[in-house]
Amino acid sequence: MLLAVTAYIPHALAAPADWHYRVRPGDNLWDLAARYLKPDVSWQKLQDYNQVADPLHLPPGSTMQFPVGWLRQGPAPATVIAVLGNATAQPTGNAPAIPVTTGMSVGYGTELDTAADTSLTLQLADGSRVLLQANSALVLDRLSAYGRTGMVDTRMRLKRGRVNSDVTPLSGSAARFTVSTPNTISSVRGTHFRVAADDSDGSARTEVVGGHVDVGNDARHVMVNGGRGVATAAGAKPGQPQALLPAPSIDCPAQPLTQSPAQIQWKPLDRAAHYRVQVAPTDRFEALVLDTVVDGTQATLPALPDGPHAFRVRGIDGERMEGLDTTCAFTIAAHPQPPLIIEPQPNAKVRGTRPEFRWTESVEAESYAWQLSGSADFGQLLASNDKVRGSDVRAPQALPYGHYVWRIASRDKDGKLGPYTSAMPFDLVPEPPAPEPGAPQHQHGDFVLSWPEGTPGQHYHVQLARKADFSDVAVDETVDKPEISLRKLAHGKWYARVQTIDTDGYTGPWGAVQRTRVPCSACRWLTAGGGVVLLYLIL
Repeated sequence: MLLAVTAYIPHALAAPADWHYRVRPGDNLWDLAARYLKPDVSWQKLQDYNQVADPLHLPPGSTMQFPVGWLRQGPAPATVIAVLGNATAQPTGNAPAIPVTTGMSVGYGTELDTAADTSLTLQLADGSRVLLQANSALVLDRLSAYGRTGMVDTRMRLKRGRVNSDVTPLSGSAARFTVSTPNTISSVRGTHFRVAADDSDGSARTEVVGGHVDVGNDARHVMVNGGRGVATAAGAKPGQPQALLPAPSIDCPAQPLTQSPAQIQWKPLDRAAHYRVQVAPTDRFEALVLDTVVDGTQATLPALPDGPHAFRVRGIDGERMEGLDTTCAFTIAAHPQPPLIIEPQPNAKVRGTRPEFRWTESVEAESYAWQLSGSADFGQLLASNDKVRGSDVRAPQALPYGHYVWRIASRDKDGKLGPYTSAMPFDLVPEPPAPEPGAPQHQHGDFVLSWPEGTPGQHYHVQLARKADFSDVAVDETVDKPEISLRKLAHGKWYARVQTIDTDGYTGPWGAVQRTRVPCSACRWLTAGGGVVLLYLIL
């Protein structure tokens, strides 16, 4: 059973009426025939069809009728205006598939395939745009234009996956834009709609964001207005149109996001089983740097460069119908990322009146800005250094015992200063009395790294390796708080990286690679007289 989804006209393949042309001053029959008709159609046929008495004098403002079958028609290739990820184009014939690149032209008969985490946008001859999402296959069955009439004939076949079409209002009786699936045909004359084809069960869904679409087959037709959608099972007639879920209310960040990875949240929707989240470089969403489905009402953003970006989210109901979008424009200002903290850790007790401050070396950093204060707002600095080279600094003068806060930021090779870490408090306390003899006590590991805390319930995946490409991972642990404590870590150079695991199990991107050096005193081993003696850390 073939299901037809049609906008404004009752049948997608209905024969088009004549194309109408309004005569302009200076027009004559010969020029119009040469401009619009096929070479084998004479101007005399056009004269007879329109009952023109004088071919040299056409009244301005009058209407000429051109049978669509007489009009010139030629190819109108589409242009790839954006692509992210790995997509291939398979031309007609036996030509091998080639990678899709921005700016390339694709003609009729081409099959476009997108891998996971891949998207691309096509721009057609009339300005319409089609976003092909991840894990999709789209065949360009026809891309043609009727000469200089402005009418285009675009027919696409979605074998699997999802497309989002923003169609320029079509002019002329023969203009057509269709997207077919194995059991549906969607034909429109200017609207914004989405089509999904599930190759596992043969079902299809049409979601109309704007405009009007007729969905039907031999047994039934229904009109679907904007804000409504229809789900169709394989071989079945279309059901009743149902309202799409409304656009969620989103907590759009008003200030630049300085933490990476960052999160965006929205309010829950009634009847929403899931949510689709998309992130793109611009609010046109021509290529998606993130396209995922989540269960909760928050999403972790991928690693993004500094600058403006766009986020949109929509609810998905129990029938897998996707609702209306809410879009949020936001700015990232998180680079260069701050280093990980070695010491003093937040809320630590530090002994000695000139404490040492240590951190990892971020691969994004050329130097560091360090600040020490007695208050969390850093309104009055007790000490600072805007261009620290290396991974440590010592307080420039002796400090009285008491409560302090410190923070660190990275500066890149161009002099750009990234965001500071949050204020990290510590207490400067006197040395403890000598311990009574007894067994040594271990309350912490010998080597501790920490990073900014995310939202409650998140976990963190931490890796340490000897090589910057992490081909030899030595530490691979998941922790439930933003720090890792290790014992007897071998001395020498180490590379570290952290990724966030959301409460719904979604794993975010790796943060910037950090570099540090563990001194032999930290690994607590001492070589003496050919033997090895373990030195216990007594706290």
